[in-house]
Amino acid sequence: MLKIFFFTTLLISQIAFAKKIVFLGDSLTEGYGVAQEAAFPQLIQKKIKADKLDWTVISAGSSGSTSASTLSRLKWVTKDKPEIVFILMGSNDGLRGLKVEETEKNLGQALQWAKENKQRVILGQLFVPPNYGKNYEKKFSEIFPRLAKKYKVTLAPFLLEKVAGKPTLNQADGIHPNEKGHLIVADSIYAFLKKEL
Repeated sequence: MLKIFFFTTLLISQIAFAKKIVFLGDSLTEGYGVAQEAAFPQLIQKKIKADKLDWTVISAGSSGSTSASTLSRLKWVTKDKPEIVFILMGSNDGLRGLKVEETEKNLGQALQWAKENKQRVILGQLFVPPNYGKNYEKKFSEIFPRLAKKYKVTLAPFLLEKVAGKPTLNQADGIHPNEKGHLIVADSIYAFLKKEL
């Protein structure tokens, strides 16, 4: 009984003192259309555990969310004082053809708040299909490196780089990765993330 007590206490202590990384995003982060354990944040947690790294992954994905909610959600998820917040916001802005200037302003406000509050942030590069023309596609993609440079935050590669446009790795909507796709997304993000932990 005493051994069980000490083991439980140790386990709780390890969880409590583990460093935290929050993935703040939309349906891609939430794992739309796949089981929760098959979504890339949970897959990354398994990789971290296998590598015996003292980090806990928190998935804060919300389907349908746009960049307009980034600041308020950032304030919410940082109440638990994570070491890193990985921001993957803006996809729905692009898919809806929202003004690029508004997306940049919204993300910029969140990054400014993070800077003022000494919150470490990684910003994920995003791209959109050319539904609204090449000019919109180009202007949208340029938001992220510009913001990363302005606010001096790390820019992560496009999470769907090896998945986008490949039917066998996506669900029927052609937008959200299937389980195979999430495996590749997790591999790509973790290859980058390991250098940042």
